[in-house]
Amino acid sequence: MRGNIDIVLRRSLDGGQTWEPMQVVADLGNDACGNPCVVRDEVTNRLWLTLTRSRGQDTEEQIVAGKVPGTRVYVTHSDDDGVNWAKPSEISATVRKPSWGWYETDPGKGLYLRRNRTESQLLIPVYHTVVGVYRTHCFFSDDHGETWQLGGTVTDNSSESQVIVAECHNLLMNARTIAGHGDYRTLYESEDRGLSWKPAQGLTPMIENKCQGDFYRCFRLGSNGQWDWIFTHPINSGRVNVHAWISEDGGKSWPHSQPLWSGPSAYTSMERVHGLVGVLLECGEKDAYEQISFLKFAPEWLKARKAPALPSRTR
Repeated sequence: MRGNIDIVLRRSLDGGQTWEPMQVVADLGNDACGNPCVVRDEVTNRLWLTLTRSRGQDTEEQIVAGKVPGTRVYVTHSDDDGVNWAKPSEISATVRKPSWGWYETDPGKGLYLRRNRTESQLLIPVYHTVVGVYRTHCFFSDDHGETWQLGGTVTDNSSESQVIVAECHNLLMNARTIAGHGDYRTLYESEDRGLSWKPAQGLTPMIENKCQGDFYRCFRLGSNGQWDWIFTHPINSGRVNVHAWISEDGGKSWPHSQPLWSGPSAYTSMERVHGLVGVLLECGEKDAYEQISFLKFAPEWLKARKAPALPSRTR
């Protein structure tokens, strides 16, 4: 990622059927803005959007190697559902260490956590590099975005991640495993709201196909407080044929899935939309980055098809 890159968005007022014209959220001159990650504070109803900034002429490889300045971290917010946005402000001093080089807020969404009637937390999954090693971590705010602070680092050789609240109320992180360091996704859990992390136990390993993958927990309609977990990811390392898998038992098994795109496809991001699951998807006919499409499906639709057999790999 290099060049003059801005953060932009399009809004839909009818559940994704039509979209308003594109608008610019953050333009930091000739620098490269990256990886917007959004979360809504359910107390104030404010939308928070975190992003990163690097010099337009610098490559990720140069930043990782420490040959050029490290990536910086910014935040902006909107109080009218994304119509207007505050000028981005830098929060690097409290959410990154001086020794870190490359740094990205994870593409997609953060997590709102309600502790009790008066306390809540905004949590952003992130990753960084130290001396060339990629590591996942998070940062959070306990005061509705007024200040931000670092959470715990997860593990080496992990990057883009999403975090959900598991049935045991622990946080569960599903992270991309850096190529060459494992054939399965990195799964870690936290019992202290992201201050520390340990390997998750009792879950079925999920295949890593060298791409970001989204991880989402949605309420099972018509149930008595039950939840489904959904995971979206390309079906192979060639970034093609993104599927959505569903688990009805908290990640112990993933027996069902459906293809979302039959051709080149890559990054995804899910959110609940009027009882369905909406997913933004990078995809195209000849290249995975020709367009960003918006799809909607019912979780029950995923359960109508058995998951395809995936290549067995050494754990």
